[in-house]
Amino acid sequence: MRKHFFLALALALLTSFAVACSSTQPPAEQVDDAVISSKVKSKITADPELNPFEIDVDTDEGVVRLSGVVESDADRMEAEKLARSTEGVMDVTNDITLGKKTAGQALSDAEITAKVKSKLAADPEVNPFNIDVDTSEGVVTLTGRVTKEAARDEAGKLAARTKGVRSVQNRIKVGDKQS
Repeated sequence: MRKHFFLALALALLTSFAVACSSTQPPAEQVDDAVISSKVKSKITADPELNPFEIDVDTDEGVVRLSGVVESDADRMEAEKLARSTEGVMDVTNDITLGKKTAGQALSDAEITAKVKSKLAADPEVNPFNIDVDTSEGVVTLTGRVTKEAARDEAGKLAARTKGVRSVQNRIKVGDKQS
């Protein structure tokens, strides 16, 4: 069971790295977003009250999205406060939920994320490097930017048809970045 968890975690990390390397965003903007995410993650890791493994940080065009499951509203608000106080952050979307995530849920969510990412990678209509996939308690959230509405819709359909997915929040933006 542990072997599957670490395999899914490694696949998710590898895919996340690949996503950061290829995007519709200009290279300078990719770096800025990656730097912002890194700074926020560092602050969360340094905070003795927060568990950095419970909180996911994604940044798109300076907007930080926090997701995951924490045990208290104080932890949820602390993570948001740390993100908002980070240089370069334009806004924060706090999608962190309250509750306790068991090891089984973490494994299941990691497996769902890996399956959705695999489906995106296999589909010729979708560029998986422009889409970030996060899963929490079976709810898949898609973020990123694609050039066509059809790619956005296809990504949502692929995620929805993945075993274990309870619902999909498709937040993928279409078109070039607005100046």
